Amino acid sequence: MNVIGLLAWVIGLLGFGLLIAGVALISAPAGLITAGALMLAWAYLADRASARASPPAPQKE
Repeated sequence: MNVIGLLAWVIGLLGFGLLIAGVALISAPAGLITAGALMLAWAYLADRASARASPPAPQKE
């Protein structure tokens, strides 16, 4: 991972934390719902990125 990739990951994590903290200041349940939705979105994006990066598995015949 290069410096730009690491920096983007850290900034994204910081932004995620600040967003959740801001929503939680308004309402704790809304903060938890927002955190859960963003974690699901992150898991989906990470799964797509890992699937794109890995080579296809050889097919058995």
